Amino acid sequence: MKLRPSLFAVVAVGVMALGAGGWIYRDQLASLATGRVDTQARMRQVLQASKEDPSQANLLITKNGGVMLETPSVRIWLDQHTGQLIQLSRPTSFFSSHPLKPGSAYELKSEAQAEAAMSLFLKEAGVEMEAYEFTQSQTLEGEASRQVVMGFERKIFVARFEESKSDKRYVSAGLRKGNIVMDAATGLVLKYNSNAIPPAAPWGETISEQRAVEIAQEVWRGSGANFDPRQVQAKAQYIRSGNSTKVKPEDRLVPGYYVTGFVNEESTQCMARINARDGSILQHYCWNASQTRRE
Repeated sequence: MKLRPSLFAVVAVGVMALGAGGWIYRDQLASLATGRVDTQARMRQVLQASKEDPSQANLLITKNGGVMLETPSVRIWLDQHTGQLIQLSRPTSFFSSHPLKPGSAYELKSEAQAEAAMSLFLKEAGVEMEAYEFTQSQTLEGEASRQVVMGFERKIFVARFEESKSDKRYVSAGLRKGNIVMDAATGLVLKYNSNAIPPAAPWGETISEQRAVEIAQEVWRGSGANFDPRQVQAKAQYIRSGNSTKVKPEDRLVPGYYVTGFVNEESTQCMARINARDGSILQHYCWNASQTRRE
């Protein structure tokens, strides 16, 4: 599948099961409840995966809910509470010290090689996922590459990855997704970005699906929408508490229901996310589809 132009903006701003390379990260996630994630160890792991000196991890700083490191060749942002890798990028000084020399051999010669190198980076950097696939990928050169990497023209490989899990209750915010950009000349990661995922609470609902539908109907009536029960569907899924891109200590993926009300494409449509443990409404809204299309 070819990369859609809309992905350029995402990559320009930001971008399998793991083997032994992910064991440090798993231990750190296990310690999340006690708040003892070793972010310096995580930073060393990401630096090593990026082919950078891991001893630079002692230069990290904590800022705005994240752990940051900036050197002349790499910038890294980790989530403070989980140690998850959120962003990696290369500053202008990196491209100055790694000039593209005409006629030089490329480290990565094909998209297949690039995806293999990306998979290795994800593993070594401790980006923990049960399984994933590259859903979009493309090779960029010349002017197209300038839009992605600091205005420098280089041959680069750009791909999007999306996690999948055997437990289908993990959807949306419960699955990792992101973008990764690799330099064909050096084989190094130039950009990476992905979402932060809070830990999952044990599944255990006390609110039935029928009750979740009733709760959604009640709040929708406040917006002037009234559905026949046959026009409402509910699906059990993990729902994130909190809406931030950063993980707060209290954030969790909680058991819930995603409830939707739909009559036809011209009518008002509604959605609600209901906590399956206490019936609280985590999110809800209604919209008129026909007006949205006209706008």
